[in-house]
Order: sequence, then structure tokens, then C-alpha cells
Amino acid sequence: MNSENIISVSKYLDKLNSTLKTESAKIIGEVSGLKLHQNGHYYFSLLDKTDQSKIDCVIWRSNYKIFGVELADGLEVIVSALPNVYKMNGRLSFIVNAVELVGEGALQIAYEKLKKKLELEGLFVESRKKEIPLYPQRIGVITSRSGAVINDFTTNIGKFGFEILFVDSKVEGQDAIKDLLSAMATLKNKNLDVLVMMRGGGSLESFQAFNNETLVRVVAEFPAPVLTGIGHDKDVSLVSLASDKNVSTPTAVANLLNSGFLEARGEIRFLEEKIFSNFQSAIFDTFRRAEDTLFREMDGVELKLKQISDMIILQTRELIRGFSDLSANALDFLVQSGKTIQLSNPERQLAYGYSIIKSKGKVVRYTKDVKTDDNIELMVSDGIIKSKVI
Repeated sequence: MNSENIISVSKYLDKLNSTLKTESAKIIGEVSGLKLHQNGHYYFSLLDKTDQSKIDCVIWRSNYKIFGVELADGLEVIVSALPNVYKMNGRLSFIVNAVELVGEGALQIAYEKLKKKLELEGLFVESRKKEIPLYPQRIGVITSRSGAVINDFTTNIGKFGFEILFVDSKVEGQDAIKDLLSAMATLKNKNLDVLVMMRGGGSLESFQAFNNETLVRVVAEFPAPVLTGIGHDKDVSLVSLASDKNVSTPTAVANLLNSGFLEARGEIRFLEEKIFSNFQSAIFDTFRRAEDTLFREMDGVELKLKQISDMIILQTRELIRGFSDLSANALDFLVQSGKTIQLSNPERQLAYGYSIIKSKGKVVRYTKDVKTDDNIELMVSDGIIKSKVI
């Protein structure tokens, strides 16, 4: 007998459990024999309705609370589970990491029940919601890195010096809940002006995470205003109802964040035109009145000319004083608006060690924008560095 191949029961079970970690699965079945342990964990069996095949399951108290599905004997569910052999009795169990209801009907009933509960608590009333800032700068974004949503958002967001703090997260189905909660915890203390949560449309099953009670409450209590762009044709998600502002698409989210800056830029242009138009009209009116007086009163030309000259001097002084006041007010508005636009200028970031890379006159955002041997220009705070892609 080769003693080198002999291991203890404990070590073998450790080895077996290590291998079983690769065998996680999503399993559909009917809950049977549900028991609540004194430690708060739930134990039950999952039955196959076709032949009564059975697997033993356990869901930890923390996971049960997060996913918000009220288990009961006879309830059909889908569990995301990982097999594990308990070393004290050699019993195979499935550790449930996520649980979800089966079918649109069950999901709709759960949706309406939770919606009514949260409505009675006042989580959806407008009076408790925070206002989205007119000029947001520091923006947290939670969505999936893959797919069209993030691309639509980045394509439409304006160049107003936004600082985007992006956290990649799952957004599909019940499995996304933990990802979304983790992303919100990551951004909670980042001193955001606004938090954005986005995903595309889909079925009620795919929206389960956004109808989760735990996530809804975290959104309602988030320190910064929460802006959602969670599209759904039938029912608005509960997260959208609890958010401070909800719009239909990622493009609409970007447009809302741009709106304050676009309005300010338009007001500045309007004021510039008004200043020059008023000045031109005032000059014309003054000399027209002087001309009319001259031709109407030809007697005593010398005296009249002096009177006209004095009148022109007086009116010119008044005009200059009025124009100075108008210019001062306009200058103050332009200075304040200029500060806002200056803070939004992406080139301002050059002073902090960032740089802007251009190739063929266009800003380089992705590696695919350039190829080997392309000439590029690196704009830094005090000049331009010319280089080549190797």
C-alpha cells in the first residue's frame, strides 16, 4: 500500500468541496419542508415536480433578507446555488446565493404587494425627493460596462467639465442585486452632485433587481440626488419611483445633466447682443435729436450751436454713465457665467497633470482611434508635445 496516496476524511472533503465550487448552477424546483433555524438561516428541499427528485438547500439569513422572496412550501422558485458537503455529517447540501420567483404572474403579484407597502410608507412622495442640481459636476454612474446604455450616455453627455465616477455592475435579473448594492456602497461617500443608475428595457424577470426592497430603500436614503434612466414598457420599476428623478432613456439622462449649462450659455449670448444693440440705439437717438434741434431753430445759430454742444456733452455723459452701469451689471453676469463655463472647460484639467491627446485634429478617447506610426499631439498645461504611436 502506497501511503502517499492516503489522505484523511477531512482533507478529502476539503478537496471535494474545492472541486464542487466550480459546479454552481441555477435550479428550478418547488420548495418543500421549509424550516427556520434559530440562527436565522432557512433550510428546505427543492423538489422536481416531474419525478420528485430532491436536493437539500440552505439560504443564509443575510441573503434571504437581501433578495426579499418570502419562501413557503409549494412555492416554485429558481435558486442560484453551490454544492457543498458538510464535514460533520457528510451530507450534501446546496448553498443558495440567490432566489427568485418563477413566472410573470408571481412576479407581478410580488411587485404590486411591495409597491403598495412602500407607497404607504411614503417612499414615493415628491416632498421627500431631492432636487437635481442645475450645474452638476461630480457624477456617479452605475450600469453595465457592456451594451448600448453606457455608449448612448457617453455619446450625448456634453463637454462641460463633468467628472464621471463609473462603477460597472450587473443590471439583469435577481443576480444583479448584490452588484448594485456594492456599487452604491462604493459611491456613497464620494461627495457626488448626482448619482445616475441606468439600464435598457426588458421583461419583468430581467427587472427583478430594480424591484427589490433592499435596493429601493438604499436608493431612497442615498445622500446625493439619484437620477434613473431605467426603461420598461409596462411597469415603472420601484427603484425609479423611489429615485429623485426618473427619465426614460440614457440619452434623456445625459440631456438633463446638460440642460443647465446649455441654458446658461444661451443667456450669455443673448445678453451680449442686447448690450451692443442698446448702445447703438442710444447713440443714434442722441444725434438724431441734436440734428432736429439744429434745423428747427436756425435763429441765433451761434447760441443754439453752443446750447446744442452743451446738450450733446450732457447727454453723452448721461449715456456713458448709463452704459457704464449696464456694462458693470453685464460684466458681473459674464464673470459669474464665465466661472461656471471655465470650471466646465476640459482643458482646465491640464493644470492638474492630465493631458488631451489628439490625432489628425480629433481627440483620442480609445486605443482603437489610433494605429502604429500615427502622429499624435499631447496637450499639457504649458504647451503641446508631439509624439508617435509605437
